[in-house]
Amino acid sequence: MELLQKAILQTLIYADIFDYPLVSQELYRFLITDEALSYSYFRKALSRIVANDERINTNKGFYFLKGREKTVKLREKRKLGSEDKEKIAGRVADWFKLIPWVKIIGITGALAMENADEGDDVDLLIVTTRNRLWLTRFFLILLTELTGVRRRPQDKSASWRNKICLNIFLDEDHLEMPRKQRNIYIAHEVCQVKLLWERNSTYQKFLWENRWVSKFLPNFLDTKILRYKDIKIKKQKSLSIVMSRYLNIFLNFLEKVVYKIQLSYMRSRKTSEKTEQYRAFFHPDDCTSWVLKRYNQKLSKLNF
Repeated sequence: MELLQKAILQTLIYADIFDYPLVSQELYRFLITDEALSYSYFRKALSRIVANDERINTNKGFYFLKGREKTVKLREKRKLGSEDKEKIAGRVADWFKLIPWVKIIGITGALAMENADEGDDVDLLIVTTRNRLWLTRFFLILLTELTGVRRRPQDKSASWRNKICLNIFLDEDHLEMPRKQRNIYIAHEVCQVKLLWERNSTYQKFLWENRWVSKFLPNFLDTKILRYKDIKIKKQKSLSIVMSRYLNIFLNFLEKVVYKIQLSYMRSRKTSEKTEQYRAFFHPDDCTSWVLKRYNQKLSKLNF
């Protein structure tokens, strides 16, 4: 019980960084602990722990740290404000999925948890077919520019509202987060992805490739079905195979050209973005260090 009590407090401390009280199902799914446990056991223990720990309060079905009652109203307000942003993301996803190389379109960041402020943008994760990341990015940028919904790197925060930020690109063969980025914050970012659309069960593959998150959030993967099937492609006629082969050679060449052009363009403008041939993270303001620092400060304040 003492270990579970500690885990519950750690989880509420982390959520409090984002002014985000949790319902019991969320507290279970995002429980920061070493081993997964059953939800029935968790629910029974939760009631006893909350009744006997003065550091934890509850209201309207939400759990939060003592003295943080105001976060309940804030979460309710942000949930309402997030609805319009989700509709925008859905419309954009309808355009994006027309590009044949797109495999996943997902919401990331605060909006994925329905916790976005009114002035926030819409952060998206895009997974592409192998060797088509930079071609896909080129077409998605072109599309969002033409429709006037793209958040540009140089935009001021006042103009971010409801703009589309294409902040994470992965190709289907490189879905796992790099080892040096694996921490509690990135684990949350992976688990919080809100899927808008996928092709060929790629989201399940994404979870499988990032099963390292269970080191931080073991209950999350227990609530997901970690299965994905290799899609069987019907055999093509010989002429189609030849045409497809030559088309792939051309597209692979074009991919390399577009990749070099985009890197060259970004070189003088780059801040904390991380770009590779098969992965690209466009976060002008990387929150990782700030979140981990705040988390450790809050843990220390409560004598953890």
